[in-house]
Amino acid sequence: MNSTEKLPQGQDVPAIEVNGLTVRFPVRGGVLGKVRDYFTAVDNVSFVLPQGKILSIVGESGCGKSTLVKSLVGLVTAVFVDYKLFGAPVVDGKFSGGKRICDLVQMVFQDPFSSLNPRQTVVEILTAPLVARGVSFDEAQGRARRLLDRVSIPNGALDKFPHEFSGGQRQRLCIARSLMVEPKVLLCDEVTSALDVSVQAQILHLLDDLRNDLGLSILFISHDMQVVRALSDEVLVMYFGKVVERGDADIVLTNPQHEYTKKLLASVPTIRRG
Repeated sequence: MNSTEKLPQGQDVPAIEVNGLTVRFPVRGGVLGKVRDYFTAVDNVSFVLPQGKILSIVGESGCGKSTLVKSLVGLVTAVFVDYKLFGAPVVDGKFSGGKRICDLVQMVFQDPFSSLNPRQTVVEILTAPLVARGVSFDEAQGRARRLLDRVSIPNGALDKFPHEFSGGQRQRLCIARSLMVEPKVLLCDEVTSALDVSVQAQILHLLDDLRNDLGLSILFISHDMQVVRALSDEVLVMYFGKVVERGDADIVLTNPQHEYTKKLLASVPTIRRG
């Protein structure tokens, strides 16, 4: 698998570049359920994800950040003025000679249990993406073993089912599955919000290690400002579907300019001595 074949390799070419992303959902009413109006969930959003960097998109629930990231892989329909992967235009879910987005971009979801098939063993879950691409089962199984070791899942996990693992281990399995096709970009949608604090830290360290070791570019969605502060290179702040602030993580999180960003940071719990 050479998902980056014919794609620009220079580090100055962004992993993802989006201009004018808009997502609208129909509002239906009446007996026949006719479309009465449209609700704009993401409104004319533009951003750049540099290669090898972690860009966090933050905002409270309902601001459109999850809808945005799902639109990048076609899970929701969006209107794009311009969408490029490593400089190659994306048209109808494909780019650079008919390659699919999923050959280069993979997504890790918030709930690791619901995103894993409870009736499949780990080996079935992990090998399926490669077998579907014509890779032999033995080769796919070998890669699965290596990735399980990479994400610190114990030996003997291949024949187990998802319910036999803890929440943190299931999220590691989801990360391993996303890496099976050797993507260059990971879209992480609230991947730590369903986990205990101690497990959150482990997953964050894993993502940062993978970014450094594999050269991944990561789009990280979160409403947890402390998590964002620990992980991000750059931050984009969303409010009611619009981008209200963006920039270097240290600058935005220490010296926010927009009132909404200031309120988000003020809402972070702190321990104060009485």
